[in-house]
Amino acid sequence: MLALFVAMVAPVTVPAQEPKCEGPEGVDRKDRPNLIGERTFRRLSAIHEELGENKYADALKGLNAINTGNLNDYEVAMVNQTYGYVYAAQGKYDQAIPYFDKALKSDALPNSAHFGLMYSLAQLYAGQDQHQRTVDLMLEYLKFQCDPPAQAYIALGSSYASLGRFNDALPYVRKAIETAGDKAQEAWYQLELAIYFEQKDYASAARQLTVMIVKWPEKLKYWEMLSGAYQEQQKDIESVAALMLAYRDGLIYEAAPDQVEKKLLNIIRMNMFIEVPFVAAQMLETEIGKGRITADEKNLTLLLNAWTQAREFDKAIATIDRLAPLKDDGELYLQKAQLLAEKSDWPGTISAARQALDKGGLKKPGGAYLLIGIAANEIRDWQQSLDALNEARKYDDSTRRQAADWIKFVEDRMAVARS
Repeated sequence: MLALFVAMVAPVTVPAQEPKCEGPEGVDRKDRPNLIGERTFRRLSAIHEELGENKYADALKGLNAINTGNLNDYEVAMVNQTYGYVYAAQGKYDQAIPYFDKALKSDALPNSAHFGLMYSLAQLYAGQDQHQRTVDLMLEYLKFQCDPPAQAYIALGSSYASLGRFNDALPYVRKAIETAGDKAQEAWYQLELAIYFEQKDYASAARQLTVMIVKWPEKLKYWEMLSGAYQEQQKDIESVAALMLAYRDGLIYEAAPDQVEKKLLNIIRMNMFIEVPFVAAQMLETEIGKGRITADEKNLTLLLNAWTQAREFDKAIATIDRLAPLKDDGELYLQKAQLLAEKSDWPGTISAARQALDKGGLKKPGGAYLLIGIAANEIRDWQQSLDALNEARKYDDSTRRQAADWIKFVEDRMAVARS
Protein backbone atom coordinates (compact mmCIF):
# COMPACT_ATOMS: atom_id res chain seq x y z
CA MET A 1 0.00 0.00 0.00
CA LEU A 2 2.87 2.35 0.83
CA ALA A 3 4.54 1.58 -2.50
CA LEU A 4 1.28 2.35 -4.27
CA PHE A 5 1.05 5.65 -2.44
CA VAL A 6 4.60 6.65 -3.37
CA ALA A 7 4.01 5.71 -7.00
CA MET A 8 0.98 8.00 -7.08
CA VAL A 9 2.52 11.07 -5.47
CA ALA A 10 6.15 11.14 -6.69
CA PRO A 11 8.06 12.55 -8.41
CA VAL A 12 6.19 15.81 -7.94
CA THR A 13 7.51 17.47 -11.10
CA VAL A 14 6.58 14.78 -13.66
CA PRO A 15 4.36 16.35 -16.31
CA ALA A 16 0.89 14.95 -16.91
CA GLN A 17 0.85 11.94 -19.23
CA GLU A 18 -1.66 11.68 -22.03
CA PRO A 19 -3.42 8.30 -22.39
CA LYS A 20 -1.82 5.99 -24.91
CA CYS A 21 -5.14 5.42 -26.66
CA GLU A 22 -8.78 6.24 -26.42
CA GLY A 23 -11.27 3.95 -24.79
CA PRO A 24 -13.48 1.63 -26.84
CA GLU A 25 -16.20 4.28 -27.07
CA GLY A 26 -13.79 7.00 -28.18
CA VAL A 27 -13.92 8.50 -24.70
CA ASP A 28 -10.77 10.11 -23.37
CA ARG A 29 -9.82 11.58 -20.00
CA LYS A 30 -6.99 14.06 -19.94
CA ASP A 31 -4.48 13.22 -17.28
CA ARG A 32 -4.50 15.36 -14.15
CA PRO A 33 -1.40 16.95 -12.61
CA ASN A 34 -0.12 15.24 -9.48
CA LEU A 35 1.43 18.25 -7.76
CA ILE A 36 1.83 17.84 -4.02
CA GLY A 37 3.56 20.13 -1.52
CA GLU A 38 6.59 18.90 0.38
CA ARG A 39 4.93 19.32 3.79
CA THR A 40 1.81 17.40 2.72
CA PHE A 41 3.97 14.73 1.15
CA ARG A 42 5.94 14.22 4.39
CA ARG A 43 2.79 14.07 6.50
CA LEU A 44 1.06 11.57 4.22
CA SER A 45 4.23 9.49 4.01
CA ALA A 46 4.34 9.31 7.81
CA ILE A 47 0.68 8.30 7.93
CA HIS A 48 1.30 5.50 5.42
CA GLU A 49 4.22 4.26 7.52
CA GLU A 50 1.89 4.10 10.53
CA LEU A 51 -0.64 2.30 8.39
CA GLY A 52 2.01 -0.20 7.35
CA GLU A 53 2.70 -0.86 11.03
CA ASN A 54 -1.04 -1.31 11.75
CA LYS A 55 -1.12 1.85 13.87
CA TYR A 56 -4.58 2.75 12.68
CA ALA A 57 -5.47 5.16 15.49
CA ASP A 58 -2.26 7.13 14.94
CA ALA A 59 -2.87 7.20 11.19
CA LEU A 60 -6.38 8.57 11.68
CA LYS A 61 -5.11 11.14 14.16
CA GLY A 62 -2.58 12.33 11.61
CA LEU A 63 -5.20 12.57 8.88
CA ASN A 64 -7.56 14.52 11.14
CA ALA A 65 -4.78 17.01 11.81
CA ILE A 66 -4.37 17.89 8.15
CA ASN A 67 -6.19 21.10 7.22
CA THR A 68 -7.70 20.27 3.85
CA GLY A 69 -8.68 23.90 3.40
CA ASN A 70 -5.05 24.68 2.56
CA LEU A 71 -4.65 21.82 0.05
CA ASN A 72 -5.12 21.68 -3.69
CA ASP A 73 -7.65 19.33 -5.27
CA TYR A 74 -5.12 16.56 -5.82
CA GLU A 75 -3.92 16.72 -2.21
CA VAL A 76 -7.50 16.61 -0.90
CA ALA A 77 -8.16 13.57 -3.07
CA MET A 78 -5.03 11.92 -1.64
CA VAL A 79 -6.18 12.61 1.92
CA ASN A 80 -9.61 11.10 1.25
CA GLN A 81 -8.03 8.11 -0.43
CA THR A 82 -5.75 7.58 2.57
CA TYR A 83 -8.73 7.70 4.95
CA GLY A 84 -10.22 4.94 2.81
CA TYR A 85 -7.00 2.91 3.09
CA VAL A 86 -7.00 3.16 6.88
CA TYR A 87 -10.58 1.96 7.24
CA ALA A 88 -10.20 -0.72 4.55
CA ALA A 89 -7.09 -2.08 6.28
CA GLN A 90 -9.24 -2.65 9.36
CA GLY A 91 -11.96 -4.35 7.34
CA LYS A 92 -14.31 -1.40 7.89
CA TYR A 93 -15.35 -1.24 4.27
CA ASP A 94 -18.62 0.58 4.92
CA GLN A 95 -16.54 3.45 6.39
CA ALA A 96 -13.85 3.24 3.71
CA ILE A 97 -16.22 3.46 0.75
CA PRO A 98 -17.43 7.06 1.30
CA TYR A 99 -13.84 8.34 1.37
CA PHE A 100 -12.87 6.44 -1.76
CA ASP A 101 -16.03 7.77 -3.39
CA LYS A 102 -15.08 11.35 -2.48
CA ALA A 103 -11.59 10.88 -3.87
CA LEU A 104 -13.01 9.50 -7.10
CA LYS A 105 -15.70 12.15 -7.54
CA SER A 106 -13.16 14.93 -7.05
CA ASP A 107 -11.83 13.95 -10.50
CA ALA A 108 -8.43 15.22 -9.37
CA LEU A 109 -6.32 12.07 -9.48
CA PRO A 110 -4.09 11.21 -12.45
CA ASN A 111 -5.40 8.54 -14.82
CA SER A 112 -3.62 5.53 -13.33
CA ALA A 113 -4.80 6.38 -9.82
CA HIS A 114 -8.26 7.49 -10.92
CA PHE A 115 -9.08 4.34 -12.86
CA GLY A 116 -7.34 2.11 -10.34
CA LEU A 117 -9.50 3.58 -7.59
CA MET A 118 -12.60 3.26 -9.74
CA TYR A 119 -11.88 -0.43 -10.27
CA SER A 120 -11.12 -1.03 -6.57
CA LEU A 121 -14.21 0.82 -5.42
CA ALA A 122 -16.34 -1.26 -7.76
CA GLN A 123 -14.92 -4.39 -6.10
CA LEU A 124 -15.72 -3.00 -2.65
CA TYR A 125 -19.29 -2.29 -3.67
CA ALA A 126 -19.60 -5.88 -4.90
CA GLY A 127 -18.29 -7.10 -1.55
CA GLN A 128 -21.04 -5.08 0.15
CA ASP A 129 -23.67 -6.56 -2.20
CA GLN A 130 -24.19 -3.15 -3.81
CA HIS A 131 -24.05 -4.67 -7.25
CA GLN A 132 -25.81 -1.89 -9.12
CA ARG A 133 -23.08 0.50 -7.97
CA THR A 134 -20.49 -1.99 -9.18
CA VAL A 135 -22.21 -2.16 -12.55
CA ASP A 136 -22.35 1.63 -12.87
CA LEU A 137 -18.69 2.05 -11.98
CA MET A 138 -17.44 -0.77 -14.19
CA LEU A 139 -19.41 0.46 -17.19
CA GLU A 140 -17.84 3.87 -16.68
CA TYR A 141 -14.42 2.27 -16.21
CA LEU A 142 -14.66 0.30 -19.45
CA LYS A 143 -15.51 3.41 -21.44
CA PHE A 144 -11.94 4.63 -20.98
CA GLN A 145 -10.04 1.34 -21.30
CA CYS A 146 -8.31 0.35 -24.52
CA ASP A 147 -7.28 -3.08 -23.29
CA PRO A 148 -9.14 -3.81 -20.03
CA PRO A 149 -8.11 -6.81 -17.95
CA ALA A 150 -10.24 -9.93 -17.93
CA GLN A 151 -10.99 -9.27 -14.25
CA ALA A 152 -12.86 -6.10 -15.22
CA TYR A 153 -15.21 -8.04 -17.47
CA ILE A 154 -15.80 -10.75 -14.89
CA ALA A 155 -16.49 -8.15 -12.18
CA LEU A 156 -19.18 -6.61 -14.34
CA GLY A 157 -20.58 -9.99 -15.38
CA SER A 158 -20.69 -11.21 -11.78
CA SER A 159 -22.58 -8.14 -10.59
CA TYR A 160 -25.08 -8.39 -13.41
CA ALA A 161 -25.60 -12.05 -12.48
CA SER A 162 -26.06 -11.13 -8.81
CA LEU A 163 -28.78 -8.72 -9.91
CA GLY A 164 -30.48 -11.53 -11.84
CA ARG A 165 -29.73 -9.82 -15.15
CA PHE A 166 -28.33 -12.93 -16.80
CA ASN A 167 -28.67 -11.76 -20.40
CA ASP A 168 -26.57 -8.71 -19.52
CA ALA A 169 -24.07 -10.79 -17.57
CA LEU A 170 -23.33 -13.45 -20.15
CA PRO A 171 -21.44 -11.37 -22.77
CA TYR A 172 -19.08 -10.00 -20.11
CA VAL A 173 -18.41 -13.42 -18.58
CA ARG A 174 -17.65 -14.83 -22.02
CA LYS A 175 -15.42 -11.85 -22.78
CA ALA A 176 -13.51 -12.38 -19.54
CA ILE A 177 -12.83 -16.02 -20.40
CA GLU A 178 -11.85 -15.13 -23.95
CA THR A 179 -9.52 -12.33 -22.81
CA ALA A 180 -7.83 -14.44 -20.14
CA GLY A 181 -7.35 -17.46 -22.41
CA ASP A 182 -5.50 -20.24 -20.59
CA LYS A 183 -5.41 -18.08 -17.47
CA ALA A 184 -9.19 -17.92 -17.15
CA GLN A 185 -10.22 -19.04 -13.69
CA GLU A 186 -12.38 -22.07 -13.09
CA ALA A 187 -14.86 -19.90 -11.19
CA TRP A 188 -15.48 -17.90 -14.36
CA TYR A 189 -16.45 -21.02 -16.26
CA GLN A 190 -18.68 -21.97 -13.34
CA LEU A 191 -20.39 -18.58 -13.52
CA GLU A 192 -21.10 -18.96 -17.23
CA LEU A 193 -22.43 -22.45 -16.56
CA ALA A 194 -24.64 -21.21 -13.71
CA ILE A 195 -26.14 -18.61 -16.02
CA TYR A 196 -27.07 -21.27 -18.57
CA PHE A 197 -28.77 -23.34 -15.88
CA GLU A 198 -30.61 -20.26 -14.58
CA GLN A 199 -31.82 -19.61 -18.12
CA LYS A 200 -32.72 -23.31 -18.53
CA ASP A 201 -30.47 -23.33 -21.60
CA TYR A 202 -29.41 -26.93 -21.08
CA ALA A 203 -27.92 -27.35 -24.55
CA SER A 204 -25.47 -24.49 -23.90
CA ALA A 205 -24.83 -25.85 -20.41
CA ALA A 206 -23.89 -29.23 -21.90
CA ARG A 207 -21.52 -27.58 -24.36
CA GLN A 208 -19.93 -25.56 -21.58
CA LEU A 209 -19.53 -28.65 -19.43
CA THR A 210 -17.74 -30.54 -22.21
CA VAL A 211 -15.21 -27.68 -22.31
CA MET A 212 -14.86 -27.76 -18.54
CA ILE A 213 -14.41 -31.52 -18.49
CA VAL A 214 -11.54 -31.25 -20.95
CA LYS A 215 -9.87 -28.79 -18.57
CA TRP A 216 -10.77 -30.56 -15.33
CA PRO A 217 -11.50 -34.21 -16.25
CA GLU A 218 -10.85 -35.37 -12.69
CA LYS A 219 -13.82 -33.46 -11.24
CA LEU A 220 -16.82 -35.75 -10.83
CA LYS A 221 -19.26 -32.89 -10.29
CA TYR A 222 -18.87 -31.74 -13.90
CA TRP A 223 -19.60 -35.22 -15.25
CA GLU A 224 -22.68 -35.39 -13.03
CA MET A 225 -23.82 -31.94 -14.13
CA LEU A 226 -23.32 -32.93 -17.77
CA SER A 227 -25.48 -35.98 -17.16
CA GLY A 228 -28.12 -33.74 -15.61
CA ALA A 229 -28.01 -31.31 -18.54
CA TYR A 230 -28.60 -34.19 -20.94
CA GLN A 231 -31.44 -35.47 -18.79
CA GLU A 232 -33.13 -32.09 -18.96
CA GLN A 233 -32.99 -32.41 -22.75
CA GLN A 234 -34.42 -35.95 -22.50
CA LYS A 235 -31.19 -37.35 -23.92
CA ASP A 236 -31.16 -40.34 -21.63
CA ILE A 237 -28.50 -42.34 -23.46
CA GLU A 238 -26.05 -39.40 -23.44
CA SER A 239 -26.89 -38.82 -19.78
CA VAL A 240 -25.95 -42.37 -18.84
CA ALA A 241 -22.88 -42.31 -21.10
CA ALA A 242 -21.47 -39.30 -19.22
CA LEU A 243 -21.75 -41.09 -15.89
CA MET A 244 -20.37 -44.34 -17.31
CA LEU A 245 -17.26 -42.51 -18.50
CA ALA A 246 -16.80 -41.06 -15.02
CA TYR A 247 -17.32 -44.53 -13.55
CA ARG A 248 -14.80 -46.18 -15.86
CA ASP A 249 -12.25 -43.52 -14.95
CA GLY A 250 -12.75 -44.36 -11.28
CA LEU A 251 -14.12 -40.94 -10.37
CA ILE A 252 -17.17 -42.32 -8.55
CA TYR A 253 -14.92 -43.90 -5.93
CA GLU A 254 -13.50 -40.49 -5.06
CA ALA A 255 -16.87 -39.24 -3.81
CA ALA A 256 -17.56 -39.01 -0.09
CA PRO A 257 -17.56 -42.53 1.39
CA ASP A 258 -21.24 -42.32 2.35
CA GLN A 259 -22.13 -41.32 -1.22
CA VAL A 260 -20.26 -43.92 -3.28
CA GLU A 261 -22.87 -46.69 -3.05
CA LYS A 262 -25.70 -44.26 -3.74
CA LYS A 263 -23.97 -42.92 -6.85
CA LEU A 264 -23.13 -46.39 -8.14
CA LEU A 265 -26.72 -47.58 -7.70
CA ASN A 266 -27.99 -44.50 -9.49
CA ILE A 267 -25.87 -45.33 -12.55
CA ILE A 268 -27.00 -48.95 -12.43
CA ARG A 269 -30.68 -47.99 -12.33
CA MET A 270 -30.17 -45.53 -15.16
CA ASN A 271 -28.74 -48.35 -17.28
CA MET A 272 -31.81 -50.39 -16.47
CA PHE A 273 -34.01 -47.44 -17.48
CA ILE A 274 -32.41 -47.17 -20.93
CA GLU A 275 -32.73 -50.94 -21.29
CA VAL A 276 -29.10 -51.96 -21.00
CA PRO A 277 -29.61 -54.56 -18.26
CA PHE A 278 -26.45 -56.54 -19.02
CA VAL A 279 -24.22 -53.54 -18.29
CA ALA A 280 -26.25 -52.80 -15.16
CA ALA A 281 -25.95 -56.38 -13.94
CA GLN A 282 -22.23 -56.61 -14.64
CA MET A 283 -21.57 -53.37 -12.82
CA LEU A 284 -23.74 -54.31 -9.85
CA GLU A 285 -22.20 -57.76 -9.47
CA THR A 286 -18.69 -56.29 -9.70
CA GLU A 287 -19.36 -53.64 -7.09
CA ILE A 288 -21.06 -56.10 -4.73
CA GLY A 289 -18.04 -58.36 -5.13
CA LYS A 290 -15.69 -55.50 -4.21
CA GLY A 291 -17.79 -54.53 -1.22
CA ARG A 292 -18.70 -51.09 -2.50
CA ILE A 293 -22.38 -52.06 -2.73
CA THR A 294 -24.03 -53.95 0.10
CA ALA A 295 -25.20 -57.47 -0.73
CA ASP A 296 -28.55 -56.96 0.98
CA GLU A 297 -31.99 -58.11 -0.10
CA LYS A 298 -32.82 -54.92 -1.99
CA ASN A 299 -29.61 -54.86 -4.02
CA LEU A 300 -29.63 -58.59 -4.75
CA THR A 301 -33.21 -58.22 -5.99
CA LEU A 302 -32.00 -55.49 -8.35
CA LEU A 303 -29.22 -57.79 -9.53
CA LEU A 304 -31.70 -60.59 -10.12
CA ASN A 305 -33.95 -58.32 -12.18
CA ALA A 306 -31.00 -57.12 -14.25
CA TRP A 307 -29.72 -60.60 -15.06
CA THR A 308 -33.26 -61.75 -15.81
CA GLN A 309 -33.92 -58.85 -18.19
CA ALA A 310 -30.58 -59.55 -19.85
CA ARG A 311 -31.73 -63.19 -20.27
CA GLU A 312 -28.63 -64.38 -18.47
CA PHE A 313 -30.56 -67.16 -16.79
CA ASP A 314 -27.62 -68.99 -15.21
CA LYS A 315 -26.50 -65.80 -13.49
CA ALA A 316 -30.07 -65.00 -12.47
CA ILE A 317 -30.44 -68.47 -10.94
CA ALA A 318 -27.15 -68.07 -9.07
CA THR A 319 -28.46 -64.79 -7.69
CA ILE A 320 -31.69 -66.46 -6.57
CA ASP A 321 -29.64 -69.00 -4.64
CA ARG A 322 -28.07 -66.11 -2.74
CA LEU A 323 -31.27 -64.16 -2.29
CA ALA A 324 -33.91 -66.81 -1.61
CA PRO A 325 -32.64 -67.72 1.90
CA LEU A 326 -33.20 -64.07 2.89
CA LYS A 327 -36.91 -64.34 2.03
CA ASP A 328 -39.74 -65.68 4.17
CA ASP A 329 -41.63 -67.22 1.27
CA GLY A 330 -40.94 -69.48 -1.71
CA GLU A 331 -41.63 -66.95 -4.48
CA LEU A 332 -37.99 -66.81 -5.59
CA TYR A 333 -37.78 -70.59 -5.86
CA LEU A 334 -40.85 -70.44 -8.08
CA GLN A 335 -39.09 -67.81 -10.19
CA LYS A 336 -36.08 -70.12 -10.33
CA ALA A 337 -38.33 -72.89 -11.58
CA GLN A 338 -39.62 -70.60 -14.33
CA LEU A 339 -36.08 -69.68 -15.38
CA LEU A 340 -35.05 -73.33 -15.47
CA ALA A 341 -38.09 -74.04 -17.63
CA GLU A 342 -36.83 -71.35 -20.03
CA LYS A 343 -33.62 -73.39 -20.26
CA SER A 344 -35.58 -76.62 -20.74
CA ASP A 345 -33.99 -77.97 -17.55
CA TRP A 346 -37.02 -80.03 -16.63
CA PRO A 347 -35.66 -81.96 -13.62
CA GLY A 348 -34.35 -78.66 -12.22
CA THR A 349 -37.74 -77.06 -12.83
CA ILE A 350 -39.49 -79.75 -10.84
CA SER A 351 -36.99 -79.54 -7.99
CA ALA A 352 -37.21 -75.74 -7.72
CA ALA A 353 -41.03 -75.74 -7.91
CA ARG A 354 -41.27 -78.30 -5.10
CA GLN A 355 -38.77 -76.21 -3.09
CA ALA A 356 -41.10 -73.23 -3.56
CA LEU A 357 -44.07 -75.25 -2.33
CA ASP A 358 -42.13 -76.56 0.65
CA LYS A 359 -41.13 -73.06 1.76
CA GLY A 360 -44.71 -71.87 1.28
CA GLY A 361 -46.18 -68.40 1.28
CA LEU A 362 -46.80 -68.46 -2.48
CA LYS A 363 -49.28 -66.02 -3.95
CA LYS A 364 -50.29 -68.56 -6.59
CA PRO A 365 -49.30 -72.05 -5.49
CA GLY A 366 -51.30 -73.44 -8.38
CA GLY A 367 -48.62 -72.04 -10.70
CA ALA A 368 -45.96 -74.21 -9.02
CA TYR A 369 -48.03 -77.36 -9.52
CA LEU A 370 -48.67 -76.36 -13.13
CA LEU A 371 -44.92 -76.01 -13.75
CA ILE A 372 -44.28 -79.43 -12.20
CA GLY A 373 -46.94 -80.95 -14.41
CA ILE A 374 -45.51 -79.38 -17.58
CA ALA A 375 -41.92 -80.32 -16.69
CA ALA A 376 -42.82 -83.89 -15.74
CA ASN A 377 -44.65 -84.26 -19.05
CA GLU A 378 -41.46 -83.25 -20.89
CA ILE A 379 -39.51 -86.08 -19.24
CA ARG A 380 -42.41 -88.49 -19.88
CA ASP A 381 -43.13 -88.93 -16.15
CA TRP A 382 -46.83 -89.11 -16.87
CA GLN A 383 -48.03 -89.98 -13.39
CA GLN A 384 -46.13 -87.15 -11.67
CA SER A 385 -47.40 -84.81 -14.38
CA LEU A 386 -51.06 -85.78 -13.91
CA ASP A 387 -50.83 -85.68 -10.11
CA ALA A 388 -49.38 -82.14 -10.21
CA LEU A 389 -51.87 -80.93 -12.84
CA ASN A 390 -54.81 -82.27 -10.88
CA GLU A 391 -53.49 -80.45 -7.83
CA ALA A 392 -53.21 -77.25 -9.92
CA ARG A 393 -56.94 -77.51 -10.77
CA LYS A 394 -57.75 -76.75 -7.14
CA TYR A 395 -56.68 -73.11 -7.46
CA ASP A 396 -57.72 -70.03 -9.43
CA ASP A 397 -59.78 -70.12 -12.64
CA SER A 398 -56.90 -69.32 -14.98
CA THR A 399 -54.68 -72.05 -13.51
CA ARG A 400 -57.62 -74.47 -13.52
CA ARG A 401 -58.24 -73.95 -17.24
CA GLN A 402 -54.56 -74.30 -18.12
CA ALA A 403 -54.26 -77.44 -16.00
CA ALA A 404 -57.30 -78.98 -17.69
CA ASP A 405 -55.82 -78.33 -21.12
CA TRP A 406 -52.51 -79.87 -20.10
CA ILE A 407 -54.23 -82.91 -18.56
CA LYS A 408 -55.92 -83.58 -21.89
CA PHE A 409 -52.60 -83.11 -23.68
CA VAL A 410 -50.77 -85.48 -21.31
CA GLU A 411 -53.50 -88.13 -21.55
CA ASP A 412 -53.35 -87.95 -25.35
CA ARG A 413 -49.58 -88.42 -25.24
CA MET A 414 -49.99 -91.37 -22.89
CA ALA A 415 -52.51 -92.95 -25.26
CA VAL A 416 -50.16 -92.50 -28.22
CA ALA A 417 -47.30 -93.97 -26.22
CA ARG A 418 -49.35 -97.08 -25.36
CA SER A 419 -50.55 -97.69 -28.89
